[in-house]
Amino acid sequence: MKNIFKIFLICLLVTSCDETEPVTFDGRTAVGFSEDIVTLDIPEGGITSTVDLISTTTSSEARTFDVTVVDTSGGIEASDYSIGTATIPADSYEGSLDVTFNYDGLDDFTPYTLTLAIEVPGGGSAFPPVTFEFLKEYDITTFVCSELKLTIVADNYASETTWEVTDATGNVVNSGGPYDDSTAGQAYVANIGPLAAGDYTFTIFDSYGDGLFDGSNEGTYDLVCAAQEVVTYASGSGNFGDSESTDFTIVE
Repeated sequence: MKNIFKIFLICLLVTSCDETEPVTFDGRTAVGFSEDIVTLDIPEGGITSTVDLISTTTSSEARTFDVTVVDTSGGIEASDYSIGTATIPADSYEGSLDVTFNYDGLDDFTPYTLTLAIEVPGGGSAFPPVTFEFLKEYDITTFVCSELKLTIVADNYASETTWEVTDATGNVVNSGGPYDDSTAGQAYVANIGPLAAGDYTFTIFDSYGDGLFDGSNEGTYDLVCAAQEVVTYASGSGNFGDSESTDFTIVE
């Protein structure tokens, strides 16, 4: 969306290049966020996230805009966040908005979303809202999960894809693939475990050497805790070459 917004901004500037006076809220003003989605892990003590704003016009004075909550999910409460002031400085096309997320009220392993929109007065318009996707930060080394789930979303040459889990001594404790060709977008799921406490390595292979990308379709893989899928042990997508490995630990 950011590139589309910039193209729109350039078009408006070109059509009004003969004007020297700043334009404010005359029906041509559009204000939008530079991002559609912001993904966050909320650390202990909370975090403040700054999202950039872009306007199609300038003003000789600093401008502020009302921000409204469009939607929420995950059971987030108003006390779990605070919204700052959406501000664009004088003579500028760019500004910012700060949103602070609190830690204490969030539940473990619960994904939340908060969607915000800008209100533009005087007949102006706003571009699509921004959605914050976030969850409480956790320490994976202290979370006991011995049963894992692997999901591979295939490209069109899944016969090239295999994977394995090895222990600290290099022994293969689980493996899978290859899969069927011409199944781009299909999800292949494997249950792994229970695994004994110890160090492990997950490796995904592609025999052709272009990972999960066939030139048109881009696949993904995610190794997560079967009980709490937001606990991720390994993930990746697209062209990772011949193979990609991730070390992880199962704690007692």
